[in-house]
Amino acid sequence: MVNFSSYVGRVTATVLTLALLMAAVAAWGWGREEAYAVLFAAFLSVVNMLILGGRLIALPASAQRAAQRLGGAVLQRWTITILGLIFAIFWLRLPVIGLVAGFLLTHFVFLAFLVRERSRQRS
Repeated sequence: MVNFSSYVGRVTATVLTLALLMAAVAAWGWGREEAYAVLFAAFLSVVNMLILGGRLIALPASAQRAAQRLGGAVLQRWTITILGLIFAIFWLRLPVIGLVAGFLLTHFVFLAFLVRERSRQRS
């Protein structure tokens, strides 16, 4: 079993590093607004990952309580994501393409870490 805090730290550091690189490319190619959108979406995804991770660490022993806690975490993540996107699009006026790029980046990095960890466990 991998140490959760170090795992989350590696994923977070990788996501934020790649988001900064992608934002630099976006700023160079399309403009500052796209770069801000990439960074905003990456930050929002990292916050969501940390919320879920915190809930996973503190799962109760009871299966019913654990299911309720995970359901609450999923609801909380969706609420934060939707409110964050509404804020980004309508208040900050960030471009949707940059937000999508930032979300895709973070989710692909997270998926890559999961696949790598799964292949390590099978070996």
